[in-house]
Amino acid sequence: MPYCEKCGNQVSAEAKFCKSCGTKLNPTVQTKPVQAQPVAYPPPPPPPQFATTPAQAPPQNVAQPQPSPQGASSEQIIGAIVLRKPKSFGRWDTFTGVLTSQQLIIAQMTSDMLKDAAMQARDQAKAEGKGFWGQWSEQLKASFSYTKRYLTMTPAAILAETPGNFAINNNTVREVKFKIKYLGNYDESSRKEWEVEIHSSAGKYEYRMDDNSQFVDLFKKVYPNRVKTPMGYFSKTVNIRF
Repeated sequence: MPYCEKCGNQVSAEAKFCKSCGTKLNPTVQTKPVQAQPVAYPPPPPPPQFATTPAQAPPQNVAQPQPSPQGASSEQIIGAIVLRKPKSFGRWDTFTGVLTSQQLIIAQMTSDMLKDAAMQARDQAKAEGKGFWGQWSEQLKASFSYTKRYLTMTPAAILAETPGNFAINNNTVREVKFKIKYLGNYDESSRKEWEVEIHSSAGKYEYRMDDNSQFVDLFKKVYPNRVKTPMGYFSKTVNIRF
Protein backbone atom coordinates (compact mmCIF):
# COMPACT_ATOMS: atom_id res chain seq x y z
CA MET A 1 0.00 0.00 0.00
CA PRO A 2 1.44 3.49 -0.83
CA TYR A 3 2.60 6.05 1.72
CA CYS A 4 2.61 9.86 1.81
CA GLU A 5 5.99 11.21 0.75
CA LYS A 6 5.80 14.06 3.28
CA CYS A 7 4.50 12.63 6.53
CA GLY A 8 4.92 8.90 5.84
CA ASN A 9 1.35 7.96 6.69
CA GLN A 10 -0.28 5.12 4.72
CA VAL A 11 -2.75 6.26 2.00
CA SER A 12 -5.02 4.44 -0.39
CA ALA A 13 -3.97 3.88 -3.95
CA GLU A 14 -6.87 5.99 -5.28
CA ALA A 15 -6.25 8.96 -2.91
CA LYS A 16 -5.17 12.22 -4.43
CA PHE A 17 -4.46 13.95 -1.10
CA CYS A 18 -3.02 12.70 2.16
CA LYS A 19 -5.65 12.53 4.90
CA SER A 20 -3.06 13.35 7.55
CA CYS A 21 -1.13 16.33 6.21
CA GLY A 22 -3.18 17.29 3.07
CA THR A 23 -0.23 17.00 0.74
CA LYS A 24 -1.10 16.35 -2.92
CA LEU A 25 -0.02 12.86 -3.85
CA ASN A 26 2.00 12.04 -6.93
CA PRO A 27 0.81 9.42 -9.32
CA THR A 28 3.75 7.28 -8.44
CA VAL A 29 3.48 6.84 -4.68
CA GLN A 30 6.21 5.37 -2.59
CA THR A 31 5.74 1.90 -1.43
CA LYS A 32 8.06 2.40 1.53
CA PRO A 33 7.26 4.53 4.51
CA VAL A 34 9.23 7.68 4.98
CA GLN A 35 11.40 7.42 8.04
CA ALA A 36 10.52 10.05 10.54
CA GLN A 37 13.38 12.33 11.49
CA PRO A 38 14.50 11.93 15.08
CA VAL A 39 13.53 14.78 17.33
CA ALA A 40 16.53 16.58 18.82
CA TYR A 41 16.13 17.11 22.51
CA PRO A 42 18.42 19.41 24.49
CA PRO A 43 21.06 17.54 26.45
CA PRO A 44 20.23 16.91 30.07
CA PRO A 45 21.72 19.38 32.52
CA PRO A 46 25.00 18.34 34.09
CA PRO A 47 24.77 16.83 37.53
CA PRO A 48 25.17 19.35 40.35
CA GLN A 49 28.73 19.98 41.38
CA PHE A 50 29.44 19.71 45.10
CA ALA A 51 32.38 21.91 45.99
CA THR A 52 34.52 20.91 48.88
CA THR A 53 33.58 22.86 52.00
CA PRO A 54 36.36 25.19 53.17
CA ALA A 55 37.19 25.69 56.81
CA GLN A 56 34.21 27.47 58.27
CA ALA A 57 34.63 31.04 59.53
CA PRO A 58 33.51 31.74 63.11
CA PRO A 59 29.90 32.89 63.45
CA GLN A 60 29.50 36.63 63.25
CA ASN A 61 27.65 36.87 66.55
CA VAL A 62 30.45 35.27 68.54
CA ALA A 63 32.91 37.73 70.03
CA GLN A 64 36.48 37.10 69.05
CA PRO A 65 39.55 38.27 70.97
CA GLN A 66 40.68 41.61 69.61
CA PRO A 67 44.31 42.75 69.59
CA SER A 68 45.17 45.49 72.05
CA PRO A 69 45.14 48.97 70.51
CA GLN A 70 48.55 50.05 69.34
CA GLY A 71 50.25 52.13 72.00
CA ALA A 72 47.90 51.05 74.77
CA SER A 73 49.54 51.22 78.16
CA SER A 74 48.74 49.80 81.57
CA GLU A 75 50.62 52.62 83.33
CA GLN A 76 48.69 54.00 86.29
CA ILE A 77 49.16 57.26 88.19
CA ILE A 78 49.55 56.51 91.88
CA GLY A 79 49.92 59.98 93.39
CA ALA A 80 51.43 63.46 93.16
CA ILE A 81 53.71 65.39 95.53
CA VAL A 82 54.87 69.01 95.60
CA LEU A 83 58.67 69.21 95.35
CA ARG A 84 60.89 72.25 95.71
CA LYS A 85 64.46 73.03 94.73
CA PRO A 86 65.99 75.90 96.75
CA LYS A 87 67.51 78.85 94.94
CA SER A 88 69.33 81.93 96.20
CA PHE A 89 67.78 84.58 98.47
CA GLY A 90 65.12 82.27 99.86
CA ARG A 91 63.60 81.53 96.48
CA TRP A 92 62.91 78.12 95.01
CA ASP A 93 61.65 76.36 91.92
CA THR A 94 58.50 74.33 92.38
CA PHE A 95 57.82 70.95 90.78
CA THR A 96 55.24 68.21 90.99
CA GLY A 97 56.51 64.67 91.40
CA VAL A 98 53.97 62.41 89.70
CA LEU A 99 54.49 58.81 90.79
CA THR A 100 53.21 56.15 88.39
CA SER A 101 53.55 52.40 88.19
CA GLN A 102 56.40 52.81 85.71
CA GLN A 103 58.13 56.12 86.32
CA LEU A 104 58.54 59.25 88.40
CA ILE A 105 57.63 62.30 86.33
CA ILE A 106 59.11 65.62 87.38
CA ALA A 107 56.75 68.35 86.12
CA GLN A 108 57.88 71.95 86.50
CA MET A 109 55.36 74.46 87.84
CA THR A 110 56.16 77.73 86.09
CA SER A 111 55.59 81.13 87.65
CA ASP A 112 52.54 81.66 85.43
CA MET A 113 51.05 78.34 86.54
CA LEU A 114 51.64 79.18 90.21
CA LYS A 115 50.20 82.65 89.74
CA ASP A 116 47.05 81.27 88.14
CA ALA A 117 46.69 78.70 90.92
CA ALA A 118 47.10 81.38 93.61
CA MET A 119 44.56 83.66 91.93
CA GLN A 120 42.02 80.84 91.70
CA ALA A 121 42.59 79.93 95.36
CA ARG A 122 42.19 83.57 96.43
CA ASP A 123 38.98 84.03 94.42
CA GLN A 124 37.55 80.80 95.80
CA ALA A 125 38.37 81.82 99.39
CA LYS A 126 36.86 85.25 98.81
CA ALA A 127 33.67 83.70 97.41
CA GLU A 128 33.45 81.58 100.56
CA GLY A 129 33.54 84.74 102.69
CA LYS A 130 37.07 84.33 104.04
CA GLY A 131 39.02 87.42 105.07
CA PHE A 132 42.49 88.56 104.08
CA TRP A 133 44.38 85.99 106.16
CA GLY A 134 42.08 83.22 105.03
CA GLN A 135 42.66 84.15 101.42
CA TRP A 136 46.42 84.34 102.01
CA SER A 137 46.44 80.89 103.62
CA GLU A 138 44.61 79.41 100.64
CA GLN A 139 47.09 80.99 98.26
CA LEU A 140 49.96 79.34 100.13
CA LYS A 141 48.27 75.95 99.71
CA ALA A 142 47.46 76.59 96.06
CA SER A 143 50.55 74.80 94.72
CA PHE A 144 49.49 71.55 96.39
CA SER A 145 45.92 71.92 95.14
CA TYR A 146 47.29 72.51 91.64
CA THR A 147 49.03 69.14 91.66
CA LYS A 148 45.68 67.34 91.88
CA ARG A 149 45.02 68.10 88.22
CA TYR A 150 47.85 65.70 87.30
CA LEU A 151 45.87 62.82 88.77
CA THR A 152 43.42 63.07 85.85
CA MET A 153 46.03 63.51 83.10
CA THR A 154 47.88 60.84 81.14
CA PRO A 155 51.64 60.46 81.71
CA ALA A 156 52.27 61.49 78.10
CA ALA A 157 50.24 64.69 78.55
CA ILE A 158 52.11 65.55 81.75
CA LEU A 159 55.49 65.14 80.07
CA ALA A 160 54.39 67.29 77.13
CA GLU A 161 52.94 70.10 79.26
CA THR A 162 56.22 71.97 79.86
CA PRO A 163 59.45 71.60 77.85
CA GLY A 164 61.52 70.99 81.00
CA ASN A 165 59.45 68.04 82.23
CA PHE A 166 61.23 64.68 82.39
CA ALA A 167 60.84 61.19 83.84
CA ILE A 168 62.92 58.75 85.88
CA ASN A 169 62.20 55.10 85.15
CA ASN A 170 61.27 53.23 88.33
CA ASN A 171 63.53 50.33 87.40
CA THR A 172 66.56 52.62 87.42
CA VAL A 173 65.95 53.98 90.95
CA ARG A 174 68.35 52.37 93.41
CA GLU A 175 67.46 54.34 96.55
CA VAL A 176 65.19 57.15 97.79
CA LYS A 177 66.77 58.72 100.86
CA PHE A 178 64.95 61.06 103.27
CA LYS A 179 66.61 63.49 105.65
CA ILE A 180 65.01 65.91 108.09
CA LYS A 181 65.82 69.56 107.45
CA TYR A 182 65.07 71.88 110.41
CA LEU A 183 64.03 75.42 109.55
CA GLY A 184 65.21 77.30 112.63
CA ASN A 185 66.36 75.78 115.91
CA TYR A 186 67.32 72.15 115.81
CA ASP A 187 64.60 70.88 118.09
CA GLU A 188 61.24 69.20 117.79
CA SER A 189 59.35 72.49 118.12
CA SER A 190 60.87 74.08 115.02
CA ARG A 191 59.40 73.77 111.58
CA LYS A 192 61.01 71.11 109.44
CA GLU A 193 60.79 69.60 105.99
CA TRP A 194 62.16 66.63 104.12
CA GLU A 195 65.27 66.57 101.99
CA VAL A 196 64.74 63.92 99.34
CA GLU A 197 67.58 62.31 97.42
CA ILE A 198 66.63 60.09 94.49
CA HIS A 199 69.55 57.91 93.44
CA SER A 200 69.19 56.32 90.01
CA SER A 201 71.47 54.93 87.34
CA ALA A 202 71.04 58.26 85.50
CA GLY A 203 72.25 60.34 88.46
CA LYS A 204 71.16 61.91 91.75
CA TYR A 205 68.17 64.24 92.07
CA GLU A 206 67.66 66.38 95.18
CA TYR A 207 64.45 68.12 96.25
CA ARG A 208 62.64 69.39 99.35
CA MET A 209 59.09 68.55 100.36
CA ASP A 210 56.76 69.13 103.31
CA ASP A 211 57.12 66.99 106.41
CA ASN A 212 54.09 64.85 105.67
CA SER A 213 54.04 61.14 106.43
CA GLN A 214 51.59 60.51 103.59
CA PHE A 215 54.23 61.66 101.09
CA VAL A 216 56.74 59.20 102.54
CA ASP A 217 54.12 56.44 102.37
CA LEU A 218 53.58 57.23 98.70
CA PHE A 219 57.25 56.74 97.92
CA LYS A 220 57.25 53.50 99.93
CA LYS A 221 54.32 52.24 97.90
CA VAL A 222 56.26 52.67 94.66
CA TYR A 223 59.77 51.80 95.98
CA PRO A 224 58.99 49.53 98.97
CA ASN A 225 62.51 48.28 99.71
CA ARG A 226 64.44 51.27 98.40
CA VAL A 227 63.15 54.04 100.68
CA LYS A 228 65.49 54.98 103.52
CA THR A 229 64.23 57.15 106.39
CA PRO A 230 66.10 58.37 109.53
CA MET A 231 66.49 55.84 112.30
CA GLY A 232 63.52 55.88 114.67
CA TYR A 233 61.11 57.28 112.07
CA PHE A 234 57.87 55.39 111.43
CA SER A 235 55.73 56.48 108.51
CA LYS A 236 52.18 55.83 109.64
CA THR A 237 49.37 58.33 109.98
CA VAL A 238 51.61 60.62 112.03
CA ASN A 239 55.34 60.95 112.61
CA ILE A 240 56.53 58.98 115.63
CA ARG A 241 60.04 59.36 117.03
CA PHE A 242 61.87 57.85 119.98
